[in-house]
Amino acid sequence: PPPPDHSSSSSTPRQAGERSSMSEIGEEEDAKLIENRKRNTVTNSKDWWYGGYWAESTSFIGTHWVPLLANAFEWFEFATFAYLVDPIAENFAKGDHLSIWLIFSIAFLVRPLGGVLIGILGDGMGRKPAFWVASVTVVCSTVLQGCLPSYYTGGQTGAHVGLAFLLLLRISQGLGIGGELGSSVIYLAETSPRGYVGMTMAWLGVSSGLGFLAASFVAATLNSALTNDEIYEWGWRLPFLLALFPGILVVHLLGQIHETPVFEEDVQGNGNAAGNRTRGQALNNSYRDVDSLSSSWPRILALVLMVSGAASFWYVGCVYVFDWIREQSDNPDSRTMKDLLWVAVLQNAVSLPSGLYAGYLTDRYGLRLAYPLIMGSALCAGLPVFALLDTGFSITLLIIGPGIVFGLISGGLGTATSLLSADLFPPKLRHRSVGLAYNASICLFGGLGPAWVELARPSIPLAGGYFLLLTAATSVIVFQLVGESYLPKITIAD
Repeated sequence: PPPPDHSSSSSTPRQAGERSSMSEIGEEEDAKLIENRKRNTVTNSKDWWYGGYWAESTSFIGTHWVPLLANAFEWFEFATFAYLVDPIAENFAKGDHLSIWLIFSIAFLVRPLGGVLIGILGDGMGRKPAFWVASVTVVCSTVLQGCLPSYYTGGQTGAHVGLAFLLLLRISQGLGIGGELGSSVIYLAETSPRGYVGMTMAWLGVSSGLGFLAASFVAATLNSALTNDEIYEWGWRLPFLLALFPGILVVHLLGQIHETPVFEEDVQGNGNAAGNRTRGQALNNSYRDVDSLSSSWPRILALVLMVSGAASFWYVGCVYVFDWIREQSDNPDSRTMKDLLWVAVLQNAVSLPSGLYAGYLTDRYGLRLAYPLIMGSALCAGLPVFALLDTGFSITLLIIGPGIVFGLISGGLGTATSLLSADLFPPKLRHRSVGLAYNASICLFGGLGPAWVELARPSIPLAGGYFLLLTAATSVIVFQLVGESYLPKITIAD
């Protein structure tokens, strides 16, 4: 059914039904809360798209763009490493890609710890200081990676020393990213009016996609403009070093943002009161059984599994796949690598409008419909694309499969999983719970995904495709069995 019309002062049947549902579960909204919900509800007028929903959601993003900029920049920094695996392997590991992928994965191993540490700060002192600390950690760790000694600057000694410090910096960067991910999702989810929170999460996904797009574009440009020797000797350092100046700007801007209203009302105000009647509490009626971190473990475990399909799709289907194709090629020359990187640029570009459309679907029909639809597309596409690519190198297959199909799906996954993560937990436990669960899933199924696939490849040539199939199926099943019941009872678009 279409969303309710809030242009009239009279109550619609939908709003009356929502108030009835609140009464059934023992919650009664006051006049101020009702007005907030009317004001934040998606309109049902004939110009819903152009005059209401779209105008209001874009206006909100126009005044809350700093978290999006920070998110895009930090994902650019993180993704740069993945697109430069080949020269990094030559500089630090004698060309051993598996060793570099393992170091890439180690950053994911510490992300849950970073999510918890930054989350404790976020739940205790505020979303704003947590966001700032996470960003400073990421910026410093990234820039220093471009300053390391390597084989081309110090021979074997330089490679060994550089590899040790690379490991430490990747750990530091992983801690920061673990905190930043939860910070950006929660900050925007708690700041955005509920009527277009899906589109707000979509813009967050778009900013992540822009970060990946910028990283893939820079890597493709370097490979096109420089010779292999130049890339191996010094070209790979440029994306890390050039991150310094925009990084300083991002950190400065994050110091100027305001705290979220949900944190100020529900956490700082009466975080322990059972009868809170704030904007956030109106959506939290299903949280009454979650009053401590220990009681939230079922939700944490469920979120780990529900994000697994997206995590594997992003890092196996959208990043590792290009290294796999290069190794599958009969002649993995520099031309092949250039083609693959430009397909990666296409993939990231395609994900941007896809994410926005997923945001619209989520606001219009709710997560209960949007999530299984989007995750189901990942379930159906992963293995067939890998099987087709295994038949031989073809630029047409590359463009259609990893380029377009995977790009469309990856954008939608970001929107759905972000809102799902924020909706599963009450405000006073949200930051650390999301930080732990989301990052644990990204670690196990995303960061370690390429390593699992590489270990299985000798026995299962299409291990990457089967991995995507298994994780996406797990996500859909867990959502249908338990995840859907954990969502707030009262939402705008359900």
